Amino acid sequence: MKFIVDRMLGRLTIWLRLLGYDTVSASDFALESKEDEFLIQFAGHKRILVTRDKMLGSMAERAGVRVCLINSDAIMEQLEEMVSNCNIDLEPKIARCTICNALIRKIRFNELGMLKNGDYVPEDLVEDGIDFWICDSCGKVYWEGSHWDDIHKRLEKLRERVASKVSLTKNF
Repeated sequence: MKFIVDRMLGRLTIWLRLLGYDTVSASDFALESKEDEFLIQFAGHKRILVTRDKMLGSMAERAGVRVCLINSDAIMEQLEEMVSNCNIDLEPKIARCTICNALIRKIRFNELGMLKNGDYVPEDLVEDGIDFWICDSCGKVYWEGSHWDDIHKRLEKLRERVASKVSLTKNF
């Protein structure tokens, strides 16, 4: 699944990228006007439009675009809505840049020197033999730090909540 997300859902864009989904945001483009038309046209290229704007959602559906309408302001509830509406997988993947959406790749051993020479990561992490990934498009460097543990914990709680709701629905 590929998504295009409106400006109101910037945090959701990042989380969808963390989950490995090809997710373009309206914020990725310098749009001065007619953003709704752009989103509908772009979504028509095999992307699901994710929006909080009911009018935009209706216009897109009339144009034959698949729409996922988000109601919540809270990020975990937004992800839960994405599970319900689009059946997304809540398992994080180190695959996409959260900044620019490009695919990221594992840094090879012979490239570790560049991490020491730049301001990419703390030098002691490079010495610890941790795996790193880089976005060749924007240069962002990733590694599985304590923030990654937090991501896993938050998603595990969400998976449990989704599973309990599914279980309750099956019992009725």
